[in-house]
Amino acid sequence: MLKQGNRLKRRQDFRRVYQRGKSLKNHAFVMCWRPAQKQNLRIGFSVSKKIGKAVERNRVRRRLREACRLELAAFAPGYDYVFIARTGAKEETVESFRARLLKILQTANLTPR
Repeated sequence: MLKQGNRLKRRQDFRRVYQRGKSLKNHAFVMCWRPAQKQNLRIGFSVSKKIGKAVERNRVRRRLREACRLELAAFAPGYDYVFIARTGAKEETVESFRARLLKILQTANLTPR
């Protein structure tokens, strides 16, 4: 579980990242990011009903959240991140989410220096 300070929860924060941020996508998820107002990093997750029923959506959200928690040191501080699950996320494991996450962070040049 992510710490309280690392969670993005308010609707206006999500909307700010969607509208003014940048994004990259892969088979399993879309990652949106935006420079934050504070120096800590915050991460939010979005899983739509296109993924499936509540059990499947929660399973995808838990796996993605765990992958982000395990790779928290790979995120650059000072950004807000939102992960939007895609239909390909249902077949993914935590390990494959971690690999995809590291690859997309390197592509976006968002790893700590």
